[in-house]
Amino acid sequence: MKTASTRRLALAAVLALVVLAYLPGLRGPFVFDDYPNIVNNPTVAVTTLTVQNLYTAASSNTSGPLGRPLAALSFALDHYRAGGFYPLAFKLTNLAIHLLNVLLVYALVGRVARRLGAGESSAAVALFTALLWGLHPLQLTSVLYVVQRMTSLSALWVLAGSWLWLAGRQRLAEDRRGGAALLLSSLVVGVGLGALAKENALLLPLYLAVLELCLWRGTGAAHDQGRRFANGFFAVTVLAPALLGLGLLAWQPGWLLDGYGGRPFTLGERLLTEARVLWFYVGLILLPTPGRLGLYHDDIALSTGLLAPWTTLAALAGWLLALAAAIALRRRAPVVALAVLWFLAGHAMESTVVPLEIAHEHRNYLPSLGPLLATVYGVTVFARRTGRAALYGALGVATSLALGFGTFGRSATWHSEETIIEALYRQHPQSASAQQMMGELMLHRRGQPAQAAEHYQHAYALAPWETGYRLRALRARRTAGGALPDATEHQAIVSALRSRPLPPTTLLALGSLSACALAGEPACLDLTPALLDWLTAAAENPRINTVSLTQVTMNYGQICLQTGRFEQGLDWVRAAYRQTPQPVYRLMEANFLMLQGRFELTAAVLADVHQLPGLSATDRGHLKVLEQALSRRRAEAELTAAD
Repeated sequence: MKTASTRRLALAAVLALVVLAYLPGLRGPFVFDDYPNIVNNPTVAVTTLTVQNLYTAASSNTSGPLGRPLAALSFALDHYRAGGFYPLAFKLTNLAIHLLNVLLVYALVGRVARRLGAGESSAAVALFTALLWGLHPLQLTSVLYVVQRMTSLSALWVLAGSWLWLAGRQRLAEDRRGGAALLLSSLVVGVGLGALAKENALLLPLYLAVLELCLWRGTGAAHDQGRRFANGFFAVTVLAPALLGLGLLAWQPGWLLDGYGGRPFTLGERLLTEARVLWFYVGLILLPTPGRLGLYHDDIALSTGLLAPWTTLAALAGWLLALAAAIALRRRAPVVALAVLWFLAGHAMESTVVPLEIAHEHRNYLPSLGPLLATVYGVTVFARRTGRAALYGALGVATSLALGFGTFGRSATWHSEETIIEALYRQHPQSASAQQMMGELMLHRRGQPAQAAEHYQHAYALAPWETGYRLRALRARRTAGGALPDATEHQAIVSALRSRPLPPTTLLALGSLSACALAGEPACLDLTPALLDWLTAAAENPRINTVSLTQVTMNYGQICLQTGRFEQGLDWVRAAYRQTPQPVYRLMEANFLMLQGRFELTAAVLADVHQLPGLSATDRGHLKVLEQALSRRRAEAELTAAD
């Protein structure tokens, strides 16, 4: 690749291959978490480009502590551009972001390879790394799963920030002007914009520290000047935040530990398990066979001790050895150090202490770049030394095509929700999530509630801490004509909801049962008294967080409204407001009072709500609706009295 035109043609071919690999899945539907974050989020449905509409859409997402406004805004712009929730429009944007990332990987790796000493081979290293990374089947969910745009969009700014930092660092090393400005701008771009898409971008300084450690190892005045600036840079961007974070956790450990209340594992168990999971990820990067890939990986057993299972100790020892080797070899074999340290830096947030689910493939979107770069670089150097560049080039093309065909085949399974679920179930039959999703497919798509109940029951057997699977099995059994739960089963569910962890799937199951009852479905109507007991038990669980408690309270109140249990609902929302003062509880209280004909008290409550601080646009909308309803009911009551 000696000419610029040849490189441009080769890069265009890379982008074309990536597009071809994803073509089968582009017309697939929205799935799973796309619905609460996008399709069922009315603020995303922007039809006119006003500042207020765009601001409301950008601030509508509740994922992560920052709300990920940039990703939410991009969803709204897709809706406006397409004129509706058309999955193809959203997936095309995801693909465009991925293609931009491929270009950024090419540019970034080119700079890294030149710094490593690849010389004329730098362009080849950059091209093949971009090709392998862009075509790798591990990247699929970050492209075809629309909501995972949060991952790829955040990565775009991190890659751009990394490129700016490398450019600035080279200027400092060469004692040229503008280096410090580029280093600082890398933070603005990478962290400032990236974190607005997903919080992973906060890891940019750690990625940059890896580049500094592995790529700037020489001596000399210019180097020393650059090193002094870099030392200060990392003291401010890495060391200071780390110390601050440790201090905050020591002061308020509940900020971290409270999140484990909804998980079936402790902080210690998660850390032990993640040591094994990281090796599992390495295996997926190097050998992404279809049977090992999947949307969910909850079939990975938890590590409950160093020897339970025994591979936990081996995994920890392996990472300690890898880390020690990376530090020791950073001068003699910097590309090896870069592979290890970049991968670990990329997992420093989602694969350590944060109480997330154990494993997801999209967490490797950026971390996989380190091992892939090192592999390509190593093969290129070996090919150059042996004089067999053409042979190894052909091997690289063959490997890339194999990855492309893997992504193409996987993409084909994403053309419908049914095929996604069937592929997951086929490849991971011991996954409780796969069993649960097959149950949903049988119950809601294929009208086979008895078979659905079997899948839910199997999911519960695989994850007995997950009460939601038991609730779903009960609903399916009722739909199939089965009996109501007896006193023993009912009490067992109450006890579990009151004392066991309340993961999102359990809360979703309670919400689904509530929606079923509110819709008047026969299978759920007779469950209403039991359901109210279950919601009460969940609300009494000491591990429930504020957001989940609000949803449980809303479900309870709505069921009481629907079924005429006005006094029972009134007592419930008043107690909820005393515990957690939220305007929505006062609004529900006003609704109960109005339905009981207690109009003066209703008006007094609504007047109080007007004075509450921090009313959201949604709260104000509900307040207006209730005031209009109160006015109508008063008028109707006066007419009735006059007659």
